[in-house]
Amino acid sequence: MDEQGAVKDRKDMRGVERRHLVFYLRVFDGMSSKVIGHIVDISSKGLMLISDNPVPVNENYRLRMRLPSEIGDKDEILIDATSRWCKPDENPDFFITGFQIFNLTSDIEKYILCLINDFSFNDPA
Repeated sequence: MDEQGAVKDRKDMRGVERRHLVFYLRVFDGMSSKVIGHIVDISSKGLMLISDNPVPVNENYRLRMRLPSEIGDKDEILIDATSRWCKPDENPDFFITGFQIFNLTSDIEKYILCLINDFSFNDPA
């Protein structure tokens, strides 16, 4: 994808309403079970994580997320995502990373929408 296409994709992604979760769900690398970070905000198109270490950009990940017991019949979900950017957080001890979700199944989208509807709030900013 050329640079102009990447900028257009980022603008398109910004059009999707992001929702901040009321607690930070821990996210693991689905392959190694290493903690990558905690979800800060999420939509059906992407998510932002806060982590102790920088995350390499433009790499594909299989993210594993444990779901709150209130969600229902699954303990965890796997999400395929690509890291699109990473930068230091306002707190210099942490980093934030934006991920773009791909290969989203309707089943996994259902759980993401449950998280958004049941465990999020709108940021007034």
